[in-house]
Amino acid sequence: MMKVSFRNIVVYIFLKYLIFYIFLMFRNNDYTLISVSTLQTFQDWFFYLFIFLFLPVLNILLFTGPIYYLLKLKKITLFVILWVVCLLIEYVIYTRSASQLDLMNGVYLEIIGILLFLLFFYRHIVLIFKQQAK
Repeated sequence: MMKVSFRNIVVYIFLKYLIFYIFLMFRNNDYTLISVSTLQTFQDWFFYLFIFLFLPVLNILLFTGPIYYLLKLKKITLFVILWVVCLLIEYVIYTRSASQLDLMNGVYLEIIGILLFLLFFYRHIVLIFKQQAK
């Protein structure tokens, strides 16, 4: 359970993608992305880092501000609506840019994202719901 800060939101997004990539490796039984012994040139390393970091960095740039604002809201309905909008936008970005053939990968990403979001910011989400109940 983390405090709401930009740094913690960045950690949340990065960790979400790390867990998602690990999940995909096991699901697809394909571990070629973690075999760094084949990387020998600068171009190999650049491509490797681009594959791993493009989507997390893009989502950090796009969603850190909205998630921070979302967690500062006091109204439950607005919180839920904006959270769902963020999830849908992220789903569309992921499926359009990385997984057009298997749309279920986007669903898996969002499930992991929801679970981590609740795990990281559970205390603050409960506080929002308690404040609204008063």
